[in-house]
Amino acid sequence: MANSETESDIDPLKRRLEHLHTQPCLILDGGLGTALNELGLNEDDAWEAPKRLADKHIRECVKRAHLDFLESGVDILTTNTYHMGERMIEFGATYQDFDVNQVAIENITLAKEAIDEFMVKKNDGRLRPLMAMAVSSFSTVIKGRAETANREVAEGVDYCRYEGFGVEEHLLKSYFHSRLTDVILRHAQQCQVGVLAIETLGDGAEVGVVCEVLESKGEVLRDAGISAWVTLTCSDTETVDTGASVTHCVEILARCQQVSGVGINCTEPHLIAPLIDKIKGVLRDCNAQDKLVVVYPNSGETYLCRELEEGETEHWAWRRGGVEEEWTSGVGEEWRFEEEAMKWVEQGAQVVGGCCRITAAQIANFADRVKGQKPKQCH
Repeated sequence: MANSETESDIDPLKRRLEHLHTQPCLILDGGLGTALNELGLNEDDAWEAPKRLADKHIRECVKRAHLDFLESGVDILTTNTYHMGERMIEFGATYQDFDVNQVAIENITLAKEAIDEFMVKKNDGRLRPLMAMAVSSFSTVIKGRAETANREVAEGVDYCRYEGFGVEEHLLKSYFHSRLTDVILRHAQQCQVGVLAIETLGDGAEVGVVCEVLESKGEVLRDAGISAWVTLTCSDTETVDTGASVTHCVEILARCQQVSGVGINCTEPHLIAPLIDKIKGVLRDCNAQDKLVVVYPNSGETYLCRELEEGETEHWAWRRGGVEEEWTSGVGEEWRFEEEAMKWVEQGAQVVGGCCRITAAQIANFADRVKGQKPKQCH
């Protein structure tokens, strides 16, 4: 194993932070699916977009979404590789592996094309944005399940929060190995991917499996100069989606040498501040303060993981208080992303962006606030 100094020297996230003199954190993009919806794709087309780049319109929409985030001022652009398979297994059924190499290669290449085009047009001396390759939770291949912790399921559906998703551990390993093949990682290196964004993990067993797979890929990742962050989706300030404690999950990640960042994504924004404190505390107790804190919550709306009822027009909806707990669709104005994001930066978050329902316009507002500030707690 390489020593920590050598690993730090090649870690692109830490190296980029060390070069920041006019802002206190790295700015990540927002919800790519949301951006595709804004460009006219419906929810199904946006979800299936990674596999449908042969469709000229879909390819143009994905590239335009990348460019919109680049123009908003991001330091890190995420590839559209989050969902590359099928919702192909019933709860408790056997997971059948499938080849996703070509899907990953095409989408990584497209993100690189967007960055190349942006850098030619921008030509203002700014650093080239880093590229993060998105890798989703195993839960994305379970039929009838949504991975975000803030969701509502159909009555009687109770398998969603079973530990380990109700499958054997070797199936979880098979899934993550299929997303991190040597073929994919070599192409990622050629396209200047700097980090794996392994995100929306909501299960303790899954976190352990991810670390095992990353460790098995340690030499490949080091040679490629690619680091990894792992982010959790949380139901509250104490537990991840299926019930494991946040503390336990962060402790596992703190011990994994291949993980350079730990954090939260696709979680209600009001939970982020206490979760940052918890993560920092666990990392400190584990003597792993060198790992970066990464946060990119969703809008706070709840995902309706069921058939829509009368009066409901989309699957993301605001949940209002009161006895009836009525739902109203659409993005609300109860909070301002950039204001909350600045608070997370003050707490010491070093990579900050958005997930579902966070738009390029909101990221641009945050970038306007954060750029020009001197680094405070990032190092």
